[in-house]
This record gives sequence, structure tokens and C-alpha cells, in this order.
Amino acid sequence: MAAHLSATGFKIRQLREKANLTQKQIADYLSVDQSLISKIEKGERSISSDILDQLSVLFCCPIAALLSEAPLQPAYEIAFRTASVDHTDLNTLSVINKIALNQLKMDQLGRNCE
Repeated sequence: MAAHLSATGFKIRQLREKANLTQKQIADYLSVDQSLISKIEKGERSISSDILDQLSVLFCCPIAALLSEAPLQPAYEIAFRTASVDHTDLNTLSVINKIALNQLKMDQLGRNCE
């Protein structure tokens, strides 16, 4: 179980750093304390299903991708050119990403029907 938490936390950290976001920005987006994000990334704390869902949408990758042992392949990557990204910006991005994830799922279902 601890290895699973560490692997998931490592993936979350990779996604956060690739997007040039701080733990504080993620914590504000999730309405949690920054220390929780730190502990999740280190594999010291488990992740609630709500937080897992919010992070998967924010980083535009299926929850299964965060939990699996396979290398991480987000639907697309995000990066910001400014450090002044706030939780409102991240909420807006998550809405857009939710649409992208839904489209990805519909595309997969369409291929299965062919």
C-alpha cells in the first residue's frame, strides 16, 4: 500500500512540476492546506476520492492513470507562462479539461463500437 501511495504521489508531483505550479497553488485549488499536498506527493498520506478526481481533471489524465503502475500519459500537458495563476484560473482549466476527458472517453467508446 505504501508503495502505491508513493507512486501516485510521485506522479502528482511530476504533473504539478511540469505545469509549473506550486504546492500552494494546488492546495488553494483544492481548498486544502499546502502540507497535505506535500504529504500526498511524498506518499505519506492517502488521497481522498474527491481530491483524486479534482487532480485528474486538473491535469487532464484519467484517475486510472494516476493509480496504475504504468508510466503516466496525460491526455495533454499544461504549462503556464506566469506565476500568478490562482485557484479561479485552475477551476476554469479544470472545466475545460473535463470536456477534453469526456471527449477522450467518447472517442474510446466509439472505437470499441466499430
